[in-house]
Amino acid sequence: MKIRTGDPEMAREINRSLILNILREQDLLSRADITRALDLSKVTVSTIVSNLIQDELVEERGAGDSLESGGRKPIMLSLNSSKKYVIGVDIGTTSTAAATADLKGKHLQVTRRQIGDNLSVDRVLTQVQELIEQAIHKSKIDRAHILALGVSAAGIVNSVKGYIHFSPDFGWKDVDIKSLLEKKTGFPVVVDNCTRTMTLGEQWYGRIRDARNVLYVNVGYGIGSALILNKHIYSNHSEFGHSFITKQKIRCHCGKYGCLEAVASGNAIESQANELLGDKVDKRITAKMLATIARDGDRTARGIFQNAGRYLGRAISIATNLFNPNTIVIGGGVALAGELLLDPLVQEFDKQTMDIIRKDTRIELSSLGIDAGVSGAVALALNHFVFKSHLVNEVVL
Repeated sequence: MKIRTGDPEMAREINRSLILNILREQDLLSRADITRALDLSKVTVSTIVSNLIQDELVEERGAGDSLESGGRKPIMLSLNSSKKYVIGVDIGTTSTAAATADLKGKHLQVTRRQIGDNLSVDRVLTQVQELIEQAIHKSKIDRAHILALGVSAAGIVNSVKGYIHFSPDFGWKDVDIKSLLEKKTGFPVVVDNCTRTMTLGEQWYGRIRDARNVLYVNVGYGIGSALILNKHIYSNHSEFGHSFITKQKIRCHCGKYGCLEAVASGNAIESQANELLGDKVDKRITAKMLATIARDGDRTARGIFQNAGRYLGRAISIATNLFNPNTIVIGGGVALAGELLLDPLVQEFDKQTMDIIRKDTRIELSSLGIDAGVSGAVALALNHFVFKSHLVNEVVL
């Protein structure tokens, strides 16, 4: 393993990132272990580790007890999980979650609150600020030890600038969310699209840690998707939910007709439920309520999920025939309906997908449930401000 030459400062940053990342992946390594694993010099590792200890990002573990063969056991190194923290925030259209976490990504506290009907930028971000303060207070951590804030937000997000160009779910256009939240909270902020962030959460905490190529489909209020290609999340924005999937004249929020999101999203499912079953209950039916009604044997309720699942299976089949992922993960709030959605989805997927591709593709529900977004936001903050994993791409193997 060699580092690009010509920029000593960049080389130091890359080596620092490499050392932090290997400690995240393996933990409890000696300086000699790191030297061998990364093919770096002893002086380089010793210097960087000393700086990381000084910055309270790494700590020494063990007292160097004597070995049976003589000498002393090496002092082991670990991420310092008791000194520095980050916060992850998942901003949803119905509720928002905030989680405090240590450098190992362990959640100390997850706090949630309902957003309400007022989705104006100032109102939502004020609620986010209040939620963050609650999470800090409940975690009992020193505010000065918080390094950064990671944010998961719906819409077309420029993650480099922290800028939301358009969020149809919120009705937001041209929102500099990074700057606004930095002013409100006082923390450095990184923002990304909610589905890419959820995908990162699955990669860190879920069952796809070692998967090379993944299609993640987020079925929530709307429908989004993200790709992992060769273990890296594809950074370009996609609008999977606005794929044309039916000739039915059903208008989507984007202004077009026949979009997947218009017939299979949480919003679409709830609209159908209230149109067909609204006279049977005395309040608005949510997707969660509809799942309960369906499990109780209501054929209309089951039919709504079956239709949504078939449309999803058809759209996912098209994407699979194109990209041939190893794994497909179905996440988002509607995925909590489980087999009600997954069974018809898989049936349609199997029918529409080429056999040679279908037999090597695994479809599964998210293992993180409603925590996918906030877990991803924690990982986003750690990745960007602590581990700086993007720098590892500068390494030439």
